[in-house]
Amino acid sequence: MHKLNTYDIQPLTNHPHHIPTLATLWYEEISRHWVPNASVERNTHQLIEHSNANKTPMAFVALHQNQPIGMACLRENDGIRPDLTPWLGSLIVHPHHRKRKVGEMLIEAVKSQAKIFGHHILYLLAFDPTIPHWYARLGWDIIGDDNLFDHPVTVMRIVL
Repeated sequence: MHKLNTYDIQPLTNHPHHIPTLATLWYEEISRHWVPNASVERNTHQLIEHSNANKTPMAFVALHQNQPIGMACLRENDGIRPDLTPWLGSLIVHPHHRKRKVGEMLIEAVKSQAKIFGHHILYLLAFDPTIPHWYARLGWDIIGDDNLFDHPVTVMRIVL
């Protein structure tokens, strides 16, 4: 789908064998810090549900030398504000591959798919209070604050 140097972004449905690695990465970097009762098994189940080609929820995997090093999801909802849809979720890049534009490539894949599905706005929530600054540099706007799993979150959107 998208390539930059040796990074390739593909729908997860094309690479189901990478689900265990991605579930572990998601657990280690995100869910164990923010989600109650998080587990690799729970993440694995969610990624299986995100292995769709033509409907949400849908996940994309970032590959480097055919190994999974990141992911991002397109979802109808991400746990808050059911009136807003769709959502970019679970954006994660392995720490050794950060600052190489992989996150931006994953975001672009999700944005492109949201447009294909006929959406004009994409939403996200950020647990980490430092992350909205990064998203703002990419064109996202803060639209408010909310709470998820007893954690404050920043809600953002971008016009597609």
